[in-house]
Parts: sequence; C-alpha cells; structure tokens
Amino acid sequence: MSGPAAAPETLGRPVPGALFRLALPIFASQVLRLAFQWVDALWVRGLGVDATAAVTTAVFVMWAVLSLYDVFGMGISAYVSQLIGAGDRPRAGLAAWKGLRAAGVMGLAGALGGLLFARGIASLLTTDPGVVDASATYLRVVLLGTPLVMMSLACESVLRACGDTRTPFLVDLGVIALNAVLDPLLIYGTGPFPRLGVAGAALATVIAQAVMFATYAALALRRHPSLPLARCAPGPPVRVLGLAKVGLPAAAIGLLFSAVYLAFTRAASEWGAAAVAVVGIANRVEAIQFVVSGSIGFAAAAMVGHALGAGDPARAVTVVRTGQRWAGGFALGLTALWLAWPGAFLAMFTKDPQVFLLGVPYVRVLALALLATGLEIVTAEAVMGSGHTLAVSWIYTVFSLARIPLAFLVPRWTGGGLQAIAWLIVVTCALRTAVVLAWVARGSWKRGLSRELQGRDVTAAAEDAGAAG
Repeated sequence: MSGPAAAPETLGRPVPGALFRLALPIFASQVLRLAFQWVDALWVRGLGVDATAAVTTAVFVMWAVLSLYDVFGMGISAYVSQLIGAGDRPRAGLAAWKGLRAAGVMGLAGALGGLLFARGIASLLTTDPGVVDASATYLRVVLLGTPLVMMSLACESVLRACGDTRTPFLVDLGVIALNAVLDPLLIYGTGPFPRLGVAGAALATVIAQAVMFATYAALALRRHPSLPLARCAPGPPVRVLGLAKVGLPAAAIGLLFSAVYLAFTRAASEWGAAAVAVVGIANRVEAIQFVVSGSIGFAAAAMVGHALGAGDPARAVTVVRTGQRWAGGFALGLTALWLAWPGAFLAMFTKDPQVFLLGVPYVRVLALALLATGLEIVTAEAVMGSGHTLAVSWIYTVFSLARIPLAFLVPRWTGGGLQAIAWLIVVTCALRTAVVLAWVARGSWKRGLSRELQGRDVTAAAEDAGAAG
C-alpha cells in the first residue's frame, strides 16, 4: 500500500525557507481547526450564556480525550519523520499503518466514555444546572466522533512527517466550510432541518469529522505519495509499543493540561456562569498564540526528525532556534493587542455585560503570559520531533499537578477573585518555560531515536535473550 518514494525536501533547503514552507499550511490548518471550535461557540450565542459557557468549556474535555491520540500520534510523527529522513520509506509506512490502527481503537474508547459519562464530566466543570445540562448534551454527541478524529489525525501526522503540510490544509478547509454551513441549519432548525440547539452544534461537528476521515481514506486508497501505509517492511521491526513509548509522555502533557483547565473552570464557577464563560472565552482567544506557536513547532518537529534521521543534529538545533525567534516576535505583537483592546476579543463570543466586567481585566492579565507560552510551545513541540518526550512530560506534569490545587487556593489566599487565576497562569507559564529551555539547552535530545531505529529495541533484545536461553 506504499506509494512512490517521497524524499524529505526539507534537508536540501535553507532552514528559514523550509520552515516557512512547512509552517504556513500548518498555520492555515490550525486556524481552521481553531475555527472548528469557534464556529460552534459563535453560532450558539443566540441560545444564551448557558449554551456559550457549555460549548466554550467543552473544548477542555475534548482536549483531554484527543490527548489520548498522542499515545500513538507523537510516536507516528517521530518514527515516520526520522525514517523518511534516513531514506527508509517502507518502515515509515509500517509505522504509519500500525499507528493508524491503534489510533482508531483509542478513539472507540473515547466515544464509549462520552456515551457513559458525559453528564458526570459536565458536572465536574460547574455546578450551574443550566450549563451542566447543555454541556452534557453537547459532549454526548460530539464525543461520538472521536474515532473519526483520531484516525484523521493519524493520517495528518503521517503527511506532515513526510513533509506534506498542504494536503491537510486543503482537507481542513473543506471540513470547516461544511461545519459552518451545517451549524445554523441544525442549531436553529433552518428550513426542513429540526431545531436541535446545542446538540445540533455537536452533530454538525461530527458530520464534518466523518467527511474528513472519508477524505483521508480515499487518499490512502489512491496511494498518495506522502501517505505511505505498509503492512510489512524489511529491517528491524517497528512495534506499536515503540510508538507508545514515545507518545505516552506526550499524551500525559495533554491530559494534564486539560485537567488543569477543568480545575480553572471549576474554580471560576464560584463566581457564576459568567465567570465560567470568561475562562472558556479567554482560552479561545489565547488559542491564537497556541495556533501560531504550534504551527511553527509542528513544522519544526518534522524538520528536526528529518535532520536527526539524516545524522545532522546541528541543523536540528538551527530549526529550533529559528522557530523560537518567530514565535517570540509574534507573541510580543499579540501581547500589545490584548493589553490595548481586550474587549474586542471578548465581543466575538458574547454581548453579556457581566462577562465583559469580569473578562476585560482577566484578559489583560493573561496577556502577560503570551511570550512565555509562545517560546514554550514552539520549543517543546519541535524537540519532541526527536522522540525524546519523557523529560518534557515530567516538566509539564510537575507544573500541572501544582496548578490544580493552586487554582482553588490562590484566589482564597489573595482575595483576587477570578483575576487570581489569570495571575496563576502567568507565573506558572514563566517558570515552566524557563525549565523547558534549560533542559533543551542540555542537548540530550539530539541523538533522536537512533537506538530504536538502527537496531533492536530493549524489548526485542529481551525476547531474543529469552529465546536463546
């Protein structure tokens, strides 16, 4: 099922030009992915503040579920990019095939969890009964699409690891357009369509996700050159457990990040539905920084993988430093906009005066975290392309576990109310970024997955030793 060879063109280009070429379509895709979240939130405004709070905070749950994709997704990216960089396309195709199947199984678990526990999860977010009802309805439907999303993300990871970021952008463009068309029809019952309210927003998203997976399946069947899939390949074996070894630490980062924002949401619920909406909306606005830095980081991860696979760690370092400069420059500009016009960003999602009263000072404080966030995201994402995810995961784990109790304690200690949560985010982001940069400077990640890809891994060696015994 593998197609013709696809050389890693990034190795033959200057770093800034190659990084820009890869990052621009990823940025466009991430903007569309962000719009995937925004579209539902924008269309449900007419249903009231409960619906807005439900949809904007449900994204934290979706993050947690989709973080499970990283159990195999980060391994797919690291393995495929480094094998492509080393010129071993057959084994890259085998890694892609095994990762795709594993992602589908993981997605089924997410869908089942949504069916069984949607209301319980919604109750963790807030005690407001109206928000709980709306959140449970939205989550129960939208989580049904988890297998489709995870397998689509696996295909997207393979394409990007092979250096093709344009195809995922085109797929995302069609999918978000479909979601935008379906939302008003299913939410408000336009024409012959039933009025489904919040459930309609979720259903529109699931339909669009089904089309996204069908598109990637068609590309795979047509043997797209940047979507190699192989059931077997010569050389040292590629194991699902090997993918998981790389991906599990990365998945822990996403899961704990989601848990932290669930804690922030629950802590904010003390000040009512408007405060809950502020946390969700501010995170949507903050996602602008996530999108830009993440886009650069995802592109850099592919280039880091190609460079390390080709035995050129110096080029990998240049890629990381270039991404840091770009993300830092953008963060400074966005910080100035947030400080000057916080209300303009809030107005995209709500007209509620209480949300503005709480949200304007909250966003101004949160603006102070943008520079650290930008540097942290691009650095962590780029370096995880090396397959060295455990140390980064430990850093995030320590800070995330500290943030959860502090989300409830800091507002009480300081009497700062909702703004105390924003200050907690600012301070912990700055400290975490400093630790991430210090670890990356040590350089242990520069060896990549050379041990795992050039010979047999520890598990295989143990199996052989047992057989010989």
